[in-house]
Amino acid sequence: MRGFRNWLIAAALAVAFFAIPGGASAQQQQPVQLPPALNAAVLSGNQAAITQAINVLSAGNPIQAANLAALVIQRAEQLLATNPQAAVSAAAAAVQIVSAAPPQTAAPNQTMQVVTIAARIMVNPVAQQVAPQAVANMAVSAAQIATSPVVYSANPQAAIAVMADAYAVSNSAAVAAAAPGAAATVTQTLNAASNNPALNTTNAANASQVAAILAGQQPVQAVQQQPLQQQNVQQNVPVEQQLTTFNASPS
Repeated sequence: MRGFRNWLIAAALAVAFFAIPGGASAQQQQPVQLPPALNAAVLSGNQAAITQAINVLSAGNPIQAANLAALVIQRAEQLLATNPQAAVSAAAAAVQIVSAAPPQTAAPNQTMQVVTIAARIMVNPVAQQVAPQAVANMAVSAAQIATSPVVYSANPQAAIAVMADAYAVSNSAAVAAAAPGAAATVTQTLNAASNNPALNTTNAANASQVAAILAGQQPVQAVQQQPLQQQNVQQNVPVEQQLTTFNASPS
């Protein structure tokens, strides 16, 4: 059973890696393929069930957990137009998974991908209307994750964009009414980030960009040093190698 479960994960990762070369537009055309149990949990809109499915399938492997979270949040973005409640629940579960230290340390690129897509979901007015409390929680978590030095260093400008979206969302009318403390928490996180030596060393414009966000302005984007590779859902180990390894495992 363990070998079969690993094969399912590897197959899902392979589909996401090979079948979506065209980026976000291609993702909208073809649904992200998830292992059956995880797909059922996503469609149920039950955040706890999604989190449990990821934890079971990843079996304690933080890279696998981050990979699965990245797949789930891609699927959540696809669902937003047709099932916004399920989309927000899936996004919240994915963000919850990468809010833990092990996935951030082991898979910072995937973690950044998760919060980047989460930001796109939470700025959507429909998401804010159907689940303002969940969106508020996502905004708080996304800001905290994006300002983690190991995640921030994976793509500083993507992190700045997530911080800007989190701040805007936490101050939006629907979210502020449902969670009035979210804006203060995000503001506190951003203030700490502007004075974080690790972030300022990684990105010399960090303090000025965060100041712009807090002033309600669009932060000026610095020259991108390390572009985020959104479709590379596996870190260090190619998907082809995973497939070979997992297929060789005893069932």
